[in-house]
Amino acid sequence: MTDFINQLPFAFQLQFPEPIWRLVFEQIDSAPGLLVAELRSRDTQTLKLVTASLPDGIIRSDVQPALPFHSSLIGIWNGQALYHRFDNTRLPGPTALGNVDLQTGQSRWEWSQHVLMGASSEWVWARRASLTDTGSLPGIAIRLTDGEPAESAEKPAFTHNSRLRFPVSYTTASTWWPVLDRFITKLAHQQAIDSIDYLEVGDKLIFSYYYRETNEQFRSSLLIIDRQQTIWLHQHTGQAPNTTRPPAESNASPWFGNGSFCVWQNQIIVQPTSNSITSYFLIPTP
Repeated sequence: MTDFINQLPFAFQLQFPEPIWRLVFEQIDSAPGLLVAELRSRDTQTLKLVTASLPDGIIRSDVQPALPFHSSLIGIWNGQALYHRFDNTRLPGPTALGNVDLQTGQSRWEWSQHVLMGASSEWVWARRASLTDTGSLPGIAIRLTDGEPAESAEKPAFTHNSRLRFPVSYTTASTWWPVLDRFITKLAHQQAIDSIDYLEVGDKLIFSYYYRETNEQFRSSLLIIDRQQTIWLHQHTGQAPNTTRPPAESNASPWFGNGSFCVWQNQIIVQPTSNSITSYFLIPTP
C-alpha cells in the first residue's frame, strides 16, 4: 500500500513558524467557529497565539500575548479565550485564571490563585486554587467579558460545542482492540502499537495509530475508510508517542484538542507535522 492516498476534498492547510503545542476551539454552538493554535518555542521561550476561523481556516490574528511562557489556553467561549497561568514550573497546579484578548494579546482580566470550574456564554465559575483541597472550596461567579464578580449566578457547567468531535482512544486492553487492529492490518498492512484513536462520522470510519517501521522507528498514520472498506485517506502524521504534550498537561481535558485529530462539522482537522495542520471535508459517499 502506498504511503499517501487521498480522495477527500481539501479544506485548508496552515503552516506555522513554531511547533504547535495545542489546538483550542470555540465552545459555544451559536458563536462563529474559531480555532487557536498555541505555538511555543523552547529555544526562545516564546508563546504565540494564532487564531483562525472555521471552516475556511483564514488567519484572523497572530499575537505574542503578554503572558508568561508557561501560561496555557483553556478554551474559547463566545470569542473570549480563557487561560491558566503556571508561574511555578515545579508545581502542577495553575496560579491564576484570566481572559486574553486574541487580537491584541493583552489580558482583559485575571484572578490570581483561582482556577476554572465551568463556563458559559456569559459567566465563568472559578474557585481558589489548592493542590490538596479541591472539593470543599467555595466558588465564585465571574462575568466572562470583564471579570467582574457576580453577587449570585447559576453555576455554569462546561459547555462543549456540538460541532466539534474528538476520537476515543482504545488500548490493547480494550475489548474493541482486536476489531480495530484487524481493520488496520487488512487495509493499511501495518501493525498498530499501544493505542488506536477511533471515531465514526456519517459513513466514515477514522483511525489514528502508531506503528513501527522496519528500521524500528515509530511512525503515526491516519486512515479513513467507509463502511464498504474503501480507503478515502491514508497518510503519515508527524506525531511521536509521548512527545506532543508536557507532563504537567498530559491529562488535559478533551476540549483542549489533545487528540491526534478532531472533526469540526463535516471536516477533519489533523496535524501532519509538528508545525502544520491540514483539513479535509468528509463528504458522505452516495
